[in-house]
Amino acid sequence: MLGPGSIVGNPLDAGFAAVVDPSVYMQSIKIMIDDPDTDIVIIDSELPKAPHELRERNLRIVNEMAGRGGKPVIYISAMSIGFTEFTKSLRQSLPHLTVMQGMDRAVTAIKSLIDYAKLRKEVPDLVSTSKASARIALEKALKNAKGAALDEVASKNLLRAYGIPISKEAIAQNAAEAVRIAKNIGFPVVAKIVSADILHKSDIGGVVLNLNSAAEVKKAFGDITARVKKLKGKPVLEGILIAQQVRADLELVVGASLDAEMGPVVLFGTGGIEIELMKDVALAGAPLDEAEAKALIARTKAGVKIKGYRGKPALHEASAVKALVGLSNLIADAGSRIASIDINPFLINPKTGVAVDALIVLNNEAARQAAGR
Repeated sequence: MLGPGSIVGNPLDAGFAAVVDPSVYMQSIKIMIDDPDTDIVIIDSELPKAPHELRERNLRIVNEMAGRGGKPVIYISAMSIGFTEFTKSLRQSLPHLTVMQGMDRAVTAIKSLIDYAKLRKEVPDLVSTSKASARIALEKALKNAKGAALDEVASKNLLRAYGIPISKEAIAQNAAEAVRIAKNIGFPVVAKIVSADILHKSDIGGVVLNLNSAAEVKKAFGDITARVKKLKGKPVLEGILIAQQVRADLELVVGASLDAEMGPVVLFGTGGIEIELMKDVALAGAPLDEAEAKALIARTKAGVKIKGYRGKPALHEASAVKALVGLSNLIADAGSRIASIDINPFLINPKTGVAVDALIVLNNEAARQAAGR
């Protein structure tokens, strides 16, 4: 195999022979794929940005060898640059080859893959620990869903079924009912739009905070109703949600999504209006058990604050753990039917933690059209 210019001390370097004779290059790859002592084959090579008969043919040959070899074969693009549309379509036609961009990121990802494979041998796969009643609630919510997302009330009812702490609240159809609900909950309260047609309530003035009297609740009900009537598209107003206003020492974000490659994933971190500024989030695969939920929390600055930071009291971590476990079970149970779940903010203080806003986006045709896909 070794030709002129080869480094004899490095049998993995085919040297000049691979340059002058492409068959030597392909044979070298085949030998490594076939070698039982080689676990992963890494090829430092750029995918063509435009049609290239020889390189495409060689890629398809390697793809076939990888399919028979039963081991990871990875092409690494040395330069982390965007693929062309041709490159993307070519990549999709090579199901047995993994393509990564950027040597540093690729090697880090491969190392993580190896570590994960070792862990899988030591730790059994986690399965959802949800109750049968929760799974029944999920099926009912999905069956009754209309449009691209569940409204806030339906979202919270489903979260509550999965054991996720929710603020005290009820939906009102008129101002008198809103006042009655507020008195039962206790002031202060929050008033919010309930409409499957309005996903971002704050953007149109659909959330009013710090309501401390019956008169303020009545006025907020009227103001929100009037704003909705002025909106284009005539969104359907299902009512006004009157909810407990929880004192928060920290605002968290707890979320989940269905990743195209990784499957169900959960997210935890600093939430509220600081979510974009802080960029303090951590991700993990779903479902999680309590130990994994605590480990996920510990990976964030929010987790440090929860433990008690610079003399401040510790916050109610148990509620955040419960929310993460419940949310991870929900996204896992849903399979491919839920695209994302967003709880922001999840308010926490030393005594409690509750979800005060929630949005569940479905993975259906309506959601795909709304996303422009």
